[in-house]
Amino acid sequence: MRTMAVVFLALLVGTAVILLPLQDAQEEMSRPAYTVGVVLKAMDSEHWLAVRSSMQKAAEENHIRLIVMTPENEAAYGEQDQIIEDLLQEGIDALIVSPVNIHHTAQWVEEAQQRGIPLLTIDEKLPGIPYVGSDNYRVGQMAAEEMAKRLPAGTSVGILAGSANQDAHMKRTAGFRDYLREHTDLHLVAVAAEDTKYRQAALESADMLRQHPDIRGLFVTSAVMTLGVIDTTEGNQPPIHIIGVDTQSDALAALRLGRIDAMISQDGHESGKMGIDLIVKELQGEGIDGDHFISNEVITKGDANAYQMKED
Repeated sequence: MRTMAVVFLALLVGTAVILLPLQDAQEEMSRPAYTVGVVLKAMDSEHWLAVRSSMQKAAEENHIRLIVMTPENEAAYGEQDQIIEDLLQEGIDALIVSPVNIHHTAQWVEEAQQRGIPLLTIDEKLPGIPYVGSDNYRVGQMAAEEMAKRLPAGTSVGILAGSANQDAHMKRTAGFRDYLREHTDLHLVAVAAEDTKYRQAALESADMLRQHPDIRGLFVTSAVMTLGVIDTTEGNQPPIHIIGVDTQSDALAALRLGRIDAMISQDGHESGKMGIDLIVKELQGEGIDGDHFISNEVITKGDANAYQMKED
């Protein structure tokens, strides 16, 4: 009996010796390969929820620990700067940011570069930093081309843009303006830049139309602002033709009802996944310099149902 006990004990010890390296290997495999900090503009729209969701899925597939944070709103650049500073102090391996104010980025860009932390921007371009998102100048051109199909030569139009502190809105405005000047006989008579909020857009569009009652078309550079504008302009006679950007579900619903003429799509899922895929390449030693554009398309009333099904 004693001999059997000794043999049994030896087997147990031998098994433990075998299992311990296996357990260590499993624990090693379960550890994230990298930690990536992500600081988005906000989390108050379907677009940013889609960006975060697709990032989280792509990070899980790539075995990455993801830290996603946002400031209180898109005007809170000081809070966003502090969030980024804190993340840089935490020893992250890479950083993805969608700046709320492109004029207040130099400090954390420089710090990331000094620390050797790869940096990628999403939705907002910064000079010399790899970018993923829409070609926003082209988005503006697409909107202008669509507007020109709906209005006769000589018609007055306006632009209601988002914050002048964000490159995306400025590029959309420039693309729309340049296309009108170079390819159409439409007259751009008013441009207003406001925060990307529903109420401000409603008030600003009402003021613009009071000052320029001849306006028959408005290009609005975000979906949230577009919804504010249509609540102000609906019922106007003659009607105001409205083209917006982004394709969240409430904007698509308004499009189906004919309250919006067209929307230029911007797929948050595509942006988020591409952002993670690119930063993984950078961390693995592949260069990701330059711009990486997602696809954009013109969505009209007849396309809205099909596009919604594709998004779902």
